[in-house]
Amino acid sequence: MIERSETPAGAYCGRLLAGMGAAVTMIEPPEGSSIRRKGPFRDDTPDREGGASHLHLNRHKRSLRLDLRTAAGRRLLESQLATADVLVIDTERSQWSKFGVDPHALRRRHPQLHVCTITPYGLEGPKAHWLGSELTLYAAGGYLGIGGEPHREPVKAWGEQGHLQAGLHAALGVVAALQASGEDEESAGQSIDTAVCDALAFLLGGGYQHAWFFDHDPVRNGARLVGFGPGHLYPSTIRPCADGWVHAHCNNRYPEAMAVLFDEPRLAERDLLGELMGHADEVDELMAPRLMQTSRREMVQRAQEMRIPFTEVLAPSEVMSDIDGHHASREFWQSTPHPRGGAYLAPGPAVRFGKNGWNDGSAPELGQDNDRLGTPAECARWRRAGVA
Repeated sequence: MIERSETPAGAYCGRLLAGMGAAVTMIEPPEGSSIRRKGPFRDDTPDREGGASHLHLNRHKRSLRLDLRTAAGRRLLESQLATADVLVIDTERSQWSKFGVDPHALRRRHPQLHVCTITPYGLEGPKAHWLGSELTLYAAGGYLGIGGEPHREPVKAWGEQGHLQAGLHAALGVVAALQASGEDEESAGQSIDTAVCDALAFLLGGGYQHAWFFDHDPVRNGARLVGFGPGHLYPSTIRPCADGWVHAHCNNRYPEAMAVLFDEPRLAERDLLGELMGHADEVDELMAPRLMQTSRREMVQRAQEMRIPFTEVLAPSEVMSDIDGHHASREFWQSTPHPRGGAYLAPGPAVRFGKNGWNDGSAPELGQDNDRLGTPAECARWRRAGVA
């Protein structure tokens, strides 16, 4: 598989497929993929070999350094595509011809190739040529409309969830295309069209269903569920406690159990149970005294014993500390050598299979596989010319 990625979407797609067993080769420009310039970096010092995004998203891949702005670089890319099964590209559409990665032209020249494109709005439709950032696509997909307090500005989820979701969708599309082709080596490759906007809209499926069935959009509702009327069950929210926060959620079958958990008879009264969401402010007030006197862990333990699904809200550092040993039991956090010495903790398998393992490894140095491009003399000539 060949990957020409400039965003986390293409890089994550390649990472997932590499983990599942694909031999993934990144085609990088002379200065390296933009993923290499994304931090965080050790000691806040930019390092194209040591950035956390590169070390995570590019594990178990190869790296070819090619200048696709040159005719020679594009010829070398063509030689790689001639024997590849899959190409993943998230290059901006206006740059396709410049870098020789127009998916339509490539499929004509390489009919066996599955070409997966990841673009803001897809290959077709009235917005196909539009640009889009993580933030604007988050808004266009509808997800920004439900994050945050109802009377304040919307809040986007941390990081680049839109691009990562698109990468996941693209990887599933590639697997489906390969499965459909089966063992028939003569079958034509497929076009796999992934839109970041669509991936985000997919996440908001419940919101669209709500708009369709109830004829109005869900609105931002802070930490509470969005779009549900007063008769819906409650709580499902995040509330403060003595040493942090918990996600409080009632038992959907026995919501009156909350009265026992909080020693508040009012939580079992018929008028309140009939319209729990309509009494959300009152429910929060009734929970508050016990929550503010109880630690997260004790509160969750009490609730779980009553089969009420409370959960601690953990900081990333707390997840990594793994005080319960859950991640250790699954060998999730992996100590991996850092290219500048020492080691770092890396997330383990995204998915586990019963028969096939997950492939992990180190992220490649820029151009570390360029010697595979030809004879030593040819490689030396291309290096002198700045092509590879």
